[in-house]
Amino acid sequence: MALVISDRVKETTTTTGTGTYTLGGAVTGFETFTANLSNSDTTYYACTDNTDFEVGIGTFTASGTTLARTTILASSNSNNAVSWSSGTRTIFCTLPASKTVFLDASGNATIGGTVTATGSFIIGSADMNEADLEKLDGITNGTIAASKAVVVDANKDVSSFRNLTASGAITAGSFVIGSADINENDLEAIDGITAGTVAASKAAIVDTNKDITGFRNVTLTGELDAATLDISGNADIDGTLEADAITVNGTALNTVIAGVTVTNATNAAHVSVADNENANEENLITFIEDASATGNVGLESDGDFSYNPSTGTVSATIFKGNIDAVDGDFDGTLEADAITLNGTAITATATLDTGISNNNVPKFTTGVADDDFLRVNGTAIEGRSASEVLSDIGGQASLTFGISNTNAVKIDSASVADDEYARFTANGLESRSTSEVLSDIGGVTAADASNDATALAIALG
Repeated sequence: MALVISDRVKETTTTTGTGTYTLGGAVTGFETFTANLSNSDTTYYACTDNTDFEVGIGTFTASGTTLARTTILASSNSNNAVSWSSGTRTIFCTLPASKTVFLDASGNATIGGTVTATGSFIIGSADMNEADLEKLDGITNGTIAASKAVVVDANKDVSSFRNLTASGAITAGSFVIGSADINENDLEAIDGITAGTVAASKAAIVDTNKDITGFRNVTLTGELDAATLDISGNADIDGTLEADAITVNGTALNTVIAGVTVTNATNAAHVSVADNENANEENLITFIEDASATGNVGLESDGDFSYNPSTGTVSATIFKGNIDAVDGDFDGTLEADAITLNGTAITATATLDTGISNNNVPKFTTGVADDDFLRVNGTAIEGRSASEVLSDIGGQASLTFGISNTNAVKIDSASVADDEYARFTANGLESRSTSEVLSDIGGVTAADASNDATALAIALG
C-alpha cells in the first residue's frame, strides 16, 4: 500500500450518507482513480456538490472501484464526515493545504513529521547520505560505539576508546592509564631521552647492552650488586667497599701498591710505603707515615709536601717532577721550571688583555642580568633589556595598523594577485586590476580611445 497523488483524476459519485464512496466514472477531460491507483493504495481526495465539501485520506479498492473515507482532514461539517443526500457529486485527487510543505516569508519550511529521502540531504556544501546519517543514529553522549560518531557528554568526557591513532600532536592536561596519572612533568622526563645515556632531568633507560653512562652522583641506601662497576669521576663511599679484585688503569691494585700497609689511626687512616729513594729521587714521590694526631699523610718529593685527607688540603714548599691530575686545589704557591696547558707552554708573559680588540677578553660592566642583550660600551660589554634595545635602535614593541602617519599598512583584500595595483581603503590596501583602475579613474584603454577617435572622425565626415 502506498500514498499516491496523481494529476487530473476526477470522477462522479452518487453515494449517500457517510459510507464508502462508490466511484461512477471519469468526468470529461479527466482520468479515473483506477487508471492511477493500485488496490489498497491511499490518496488525498476532495468531494463536493458545489455547496458542501469534504477533504480527507481515502483507501482505494480496485474491485467495485470504491474509495473508503479513511481519515477526514477538513469538511463543511465541522471537519467531520459529510452525510450526503441524494444527488451527483464530483470526487477528485487533491493536495490538502494541511499536507503541503511550503516556504514561509523568511524562506524556511517547517515539517512536523518524519522526512524520508531515498537520496541524500545537502546543506550548504555538506552532502549527507544514509551511511553518514547512520553514524549519528542512536549515539550516546560520552560513550564510544562501533561505527558511530563520537559526542562528548555534559562534562566534555568520552569513555571506552579502544585504540587511538594520531598523525599530529595530542594536547592534554594529563593521561590517566589505570592508576597511573601522567602529567606534563612526567612526560618531559621521557621526552628526547637517549637509551644508555644519562641527561639532566630525564629518565634513564639502558641501551641494547643493558649499559648506562653519564651518571654524576648516585646515592644508594642498600647494596650495589654488579659484575662490573665503571666510575669515570670521583667515588665517595661512606661505608665499606668489598670486592674480590680491584684494578687501577687495568692493573691489579695489589700489584700497584705492593708493600703498602694501611692502619687505622684516631682521626684518619694512615698509609706507609717502603722507602724507594734512589739516585732519581727528584722524579719519585714517596709516602711517609705521619704520626701526628691530625691524621695527616706527608707526600715527599725532594721537598716538603703534605696532604690532609680530612680537609682535602695539599701544602708544599717545592714540588719537583711532573704533576698529572684531573683536579687540583692549591691554596699556596706552585713553583715549576715550566708549566704547560693542554700542550701549550705558559710563560710569565702569558697575560690576557681585556678590551674589544682582536684576541682581547671582553669584560662586563655592572648591572648585566640574565636574558639581557649585549652592547659594546667603550672597551667593555654592557647589558641591555629588550625595551632598552628597542629604544637604542628606534624600534617599537608592536605595530599599529592603519593609514595614518607612522602606521604600518596591511593588505585589506583576500584576492590580491600578482601585477595588480594597490588602492587605499579605510583599513589598509586592496588590490585592483588594470580594468578596475581604469574604471576607478574614469579612463579607457588606448585601443578603446583609438576606436572612439576613429568613430568620431567618421561621424564628423
